[in-house]
Amino acid sequence: MKKYFIILLSLVLIIAFLPGCSSADKTPAPDSDKTQAESKEPPTDNNSQKNAEADLDKALSALATPGWPEGKISDKIPKYPYGEVKNSGDFGDGEYVILISPTNKDEYQEYLSLLEGQGFTLSDGDRARIGTLSLRFQFNTSDTLQVIVSDLGSGKWPTLPGDVLPPDKGTIMGEVDILNISADDKSQGHYYYAGFTLVDVTEEDCQAFVQKQVANGWEDAGGGMATKEVTFDGVTCDLMFQFVQFYDGQGDFTLEAWKK
Repeated sequence: MKKYFIILLSLVLIIAFLPGCSSADKTPAPDSDKTQAESKEPPTDNNSQKNAEADLDKALSALATPGWPEGKISDKIPKYPYGEVKNSGDFGDGEYVILISPTNKDEYQEYLSLLEGQGFTLSDGDRARIGTLSLRFQFNTSDTLQVIVSDLGSGKWPTLPGDVLPPDKGTIMGEVDILNISADDKSQGHYYYAGFTLVDVTEEDCQAFVQKQVANGWEDAGGGMATKEVTFDGVTCDLMFQFVQFYDGQGDFTLEAWKK
């Protein structure tokens, strides 16, 4: 995708400079009346601009990948039934972008209803998710819809301090994010941090996940939190496992250790 952007940028620069180069090669005969008229009116070059825009449209069309991207995104995503896919491509960082036109907000709402009927969870009016597969929507123009598809997958349950047991329900979104704690952080008493999100769970499932740790020897601190005394680098710390928040079928959790 980056290669395409470089090619496109080169084309735009070439097109932008072509009108200037052609005018520089011409040496018109002096005309005092014409010069005075031009001094009263700002110079315009509408034809050159239109030609440049037409050339740019041709360049964009040559780089386009029209049609629904079958085989490039999950088959769990139903085809958008309105307009046409004008372009699509890998945007990097696990994201795939689809541009659809012409369409409108009424057709978009019908598509959201289609997604919901097929098990997707809708949120914020512009997002849909099923499992670890997520869709984000936005209108780039009044009739051009952009769809960003991402799928973080699900990593394996890692070995965590305090012997945190894996959840009985839900799926980890991506990987458990474990931070590298610096010496400066440790000097301030912060010795460990990990965070992760479970999807396809209820709020009761999230609370039960914390209680599972309590049944395994952790102390129930209330409010969706369990604590345990552990040692990091010879320093005694309070390890806190917390259910942070629940929204749209997913729950966020953190695991932190602070010096006692």
